Amino acid sequence: MRSLRITPLRLASGILVGSLSFAGAGYAADIGLGSKNLHAWTQTLTKATCNQTSTTADDTFVNQASPTSTTGGTATTLAIKPTSGSQEYAFIRFDLSGCGLPTTGGADSAVLTVHVTTAGSDTISVFPVTSSWSSSTLNWNGVGSLAIGSTATGTFSASTTGTKTVTVTADVDNAIKAGNLWGWELKATSGSATVAIGASENGTSANRPSMTLSDEK
Repeated sequence: MRSLRITPLRLASGILVGSLSFAGAGYAADIGLGSKNLHAWTQTLTKATCNQTSTTADDTFVNQASPTSTTGGTATTLAIKPTSGSQEYAFIRFDLSGCGLPTTGGADSAVLTVHVTTAGSDTISVFPVTSSWSSSTLNWNGVGSLAIGSTATGTFSASTTGTKTVTVTADVDNAIKAGNLWGWELKATSGSATVAIGASENGTSANRPSMTLSDEK
């Protein structure tokens, strides 16, 4: 009769498999490799959701025709216009400090939501901004000094009014880990019409920008 011999490696493997568990908002992951031996330890990752609304938002728009104006920071809508000589760009950011995320955390998903209040046959592209700005001081002349990504994170069509969403997971994940995201620049990359989206000061709450973040710690 053939006998079954339990080796240290088989025993350790059994411990490893038995230690994996999933419950509620967290899960435990266990694995480790030592010299000639397999070891096990536990690290718990906690899942959470952090919704960003107008109370944690800062936004503005800048106007090429009024290069020193900062009045966009108090506007109820953010203008986006592609016409050369009078271009307008919108800027939106959120304060993630209230989410309580450590630099060891990360974003599982993040979605930026805006509401088009004035439609136009334009494609709006969303670019990450990685240098600081404030709606009270940003103007057209100041945009040139900002660090803005050259590749759009995502786009949406502004041909109809209503809610538009853009997935911004990679941008937010980088922000959590490196702390270098200061929101997004929104500008028309095709089309010719003037578009408007609701600002955080908009009187209708459904028109204001928001962001839903699913994270792990």
